[in-house]
Parts: sequence; structure tokens; C-alpha cells
Amino acid sequence: MKPIVGNKKYVMAIALSALVLSSIFITGLLLQSDPAQHALNTLDLNIQAVMNEEHIPGVAACAVKNGAVEWMGTYGYANLEQNISVTSNIIFMLGSVSKIVTGIAFMQLVEIGHIDLDDDINDFLPFDVVHPDHPETTISPRMLLSHVSGIRDNWSVLGPLEVSGIDSPLSLEEFTQNYLTPAGTYYHTDNFNDAEPGTEYDYTNVGSTLIAYLVEVVSNTTFEDYCQQNIFLPLGMNETSWFLENLENDMMAIPYLYTGSGFTPYGHYSSAVYPCGFMRTSIRQQAQLLTVLMEGGTIGNTTILSNSTLQMMMTLHYPSIVTNYGLYFQNSGVLWGHGGSGPGVTTRMFFYPEAHEGVIVMLNLENHAAVNSIHNHILDCMRTAFNWLT
Repeated sequence: MKPIVGNKKYVMAIALSALVLSSIFITGLLLQSDPAQHALNTLDLNIQAVMNEEHIPGVAACAVKNGAVEWMGTYGYANLEQNISVTSNIIFMLGSVSKIVTGIAFMQLVEIGHIDLDDDINDFLPFDVVHPDHPETTISPRMLLSHVSGIRDNWSVLGPLEVSGIDSPLSLEEFTQNYLTPAGTYYHTDNFNDAEPGTEYDYTNVGSTLIAYLVEVVSNTTFEDYCQQNIFLPLGMNETSWFLENLENDMMAIPYLYTGSGFTPYGHYSSAVYPCGFMRTSIRQQAQLLTVLMEGGTIGNTTILSNSTLQMMMTLHYPSIVTNYGLYFQNSGVLWGHGGSGPGVTTRMFFYPEAHEGVIVMLNLENHAAVNSIHNHILDCMRTAFNWLT
């Protein structure tokens, strides 16, 4: 008796179904037996969910422990118009995470004795910076690095100094002198708060710019060149710069604004206060910076700061005034680092010094809820996948 063709098809269908069910069952067992891989798969899904919910074009992130990158992920688009995906080499603007580098540059000069944290800045500047309400009180680098100098960001002045598509035409000397001295083009008494220097916290981007100018004066080189020679190049951060002109346009993530009607590109921009937040680098290169910070200032034969100087930067210098800020390092529980934001930009770099664990997140859209959520998802995953303590 010949078997009919229909029976063959029926048997084959049963066999195929059994195979699929078996594969699903085995996959489930593998995931159960490999919780690390399951956690990493879940992290991908969670990041993509945040991006969808919060309308984030692109994300680059990494997790570093004990001198090595344990995880790195890139998602979405650096340039929606040209369909350019985010990769580990795509360059993001860092926002105020940049201040850590500005602080490192200055503290290198402190280490070699060229300037002291409690010096009068007017002993070094070619012009005098005097608080109009407290002319007898000197302003020190320690005050500037802790945001208690009395200098304030006057956005009616700073806003118009932002430029689109190019670097600021103003040198650090031109800007700081014109903003901080009575005869200056940008001077106003509102450029200072009412408090005596050293007595009140007032977060200031202009103060960071003044610190960068002090680096120029004391080192007798431009701030860009100083950072290249003493921080970026020693760490292998060869595609990192404060200036747009030094970077490949196609490799930079476009900053975006999202509204209900879709994404609008801001385009690249800069400002006279660029040392406060306009450093640009990739997640791969920024991981090098995070690593050297967590390893006490040294990677291999490269030292950018002594461990004691880093510890000083992660110390509260005005604890009765500022409870969460050292010398250009923010504090959040056991974590030290900095956050950053601006039009079309949100970043976060924090680490747990005792555990040598740290996370970086970069977005090309301004959204604090999203960057915090992604940061927390990464930490949750790292605890499960790699037994992190953070």
C-alpha cells in the first residue's frame, strides 16, 4: 500500500514544529544558564525602548571596570538626513563633562608648582578681575573650580556669542577680559552675583573659561594645544578637540531637537565659553579618559595626574556651601564625575572610585530623563552580568 503525499506533509509539519519548539526550549535553557548574556540582551532592549519613548536619534555608551571596557553599545543615528549610524568612532559634543578635562589641565600646572589653588588669579592675568561689590576680596583658582568665585553666567551677554557652524572667533583672552573688566565690551555688573567670593555656590561656565585662560597664561600655549599635548594625545584620543575645524564633519553626531512633528537638526555650534562644554570626542576615546581617572591617573606608562591630585579633585573644598561638588567633579552618592547638556546634547560620565567601575552615556538630543534611565539600565545590567558593586 502506497502512503499518500498528504500524510508525508503532515508528518514533516509535525517534525518541523517539534524542531522549532525544541530550539525555543534549548534557547530558553541557555539563557537561564547564561544570565550574563540574558542581562546584556535585556540591556539592548531597554536602551532601544528608552530611545523610542523619548525620541532619541542616537546613543553611544560604555561600561569600564578595572582598566578595561566590559561593554560598549552604539544605537541609532548620528545623522538622520544622511542615514549615518552611530558607531564607536562617532564624535559627540560632551557638554559640561568637558569641565573635567579643563580641571585636569589646570591641576597639572598645580602639580608642577606653576600656580597654587589659593593664589590670587590677578597675580597671573594680564588684567585684573575684581568683584564689583567686594573689591577687597581676591578670587582664587580653588573658588573658580568649586563654582564659588562670585562670577555668574549672564545669558543676555553669552547667548549672542554662540556661533553656528564655526568655532568662536574670540580668543579666551578677548572674551574673559571683555566680560570681566569694567572697560570690556561684554561687561555688566550682572556678570557677578552679590555674594563675596568664596561664600556662595553659583555654577558658572564663564568661570571654567577663565580657568582655561589661566592654563594658557601659565603654560604659555593655547588651551587647545596644551590639552592635545598633555591629555588627548598621551591617552590616544587622536580625534578629540575643542574646535570644530580639527574634526571631520562626517564623523560628528548632529545635535537634534525633537518636537511632535519630528526631528530638527541644530547643526554644529560653538561659543566663546567653549572650555565649559564644547569638547568633542567618541565613546571609544572617552573610555580612555574614564579609565585613567579610575586607575588613579595612570595607564601603563602614561600619567596625566597623580592619584593624590585626583583625590583632591574629588573632595569637597567648601562643604558648608557646596555639598556635591569638588574641583570640577560632581558627587552623587558613591559616584564622582559630571553630567553635560546643551541644545541637542546630553551626556553623563560617573564612576565609583573604590570599585573601579564607571559608565559613560552620550546622546545627540537634550533629554535628562533619557540619559539617566539609560545610565541606570547599564548599571543594572553590569551588576547582573559582571557582578558590579555600583
